[in-house]
Amino acid sequence: MSPDSKLHGKFCGTDVPDVITSVFNNIRIEFKSDNTVSKKGFKAHFFSDKDECSKNNGGCQHDCINTVGSYVCQCRHGFILHGNKHDCKEAECEHKVHSPSGTVSSPNWPDKYPSRKECTWAITSTPGHRVKLLFSDFEIEQHQECAYDHLEAFDGDSDSAAILGRLCGSQTPDPLVSTGNKMYLRFISDASVQRKGFQATLHRNGGTKLACM
Repeated sequence: MSPDSKLHGKFCGTDVPDVITSVFNNIRIEFKSDNTVSKKGFKAHFFSDKDECSKNNGGCQHDCINTVGSYVCQCRHGFILHGNKHDCKEAECEHKVHSPSGTVSSPNWPDKYPSRKECTWAITSTPGHRVKLLFSDFEIEQHQECAYDHLEAFDGDSDSAAILGRLCGSQTPDPLVSTGNKMYLRFISDASVQRKGFQATLHRNGGTKLACM
């Protein structure tokens, strides 16, 4: 066994190990016993498994994931798998988020967002808690009044609620916090400049409940 060989596992007991797949086209198995207790031992079947992703990415437009005896295609964020199971198409951009925590990001992040896009996120957290939006990455076309590409946040369940902020540029914004358990986000891109976009995490506001009135 060469010193750079990968050890897939060292097994004993009665639990059946998971399927073992070699990295290359060979595998070495070693069995050792001492001079005390003897048991039934083991029996295993081996077979060759083709790596369908190694040639032409398996025909997948985005990511090819090799599995035992087959493979599957996966799409990057902002896209969904086409009916042909290989190509990717843009996902619908209206999101409803019902969770005390999670992640939101612009379409195709961390790659450039597409042009002429409008996406919304209607976020609802646990009753009695606020929604806190904390940005980890932010890069949207710069404009003094954010008149071109921009992200808007509203303090409620639609764009008719009070606005919390209209954001653009490359400076990471301060966290946004709603007054209730709902926040509405709207991202708009125009036909010209595209940037990396944004990613942010959602939190309940420190788990602190709102005071009862």
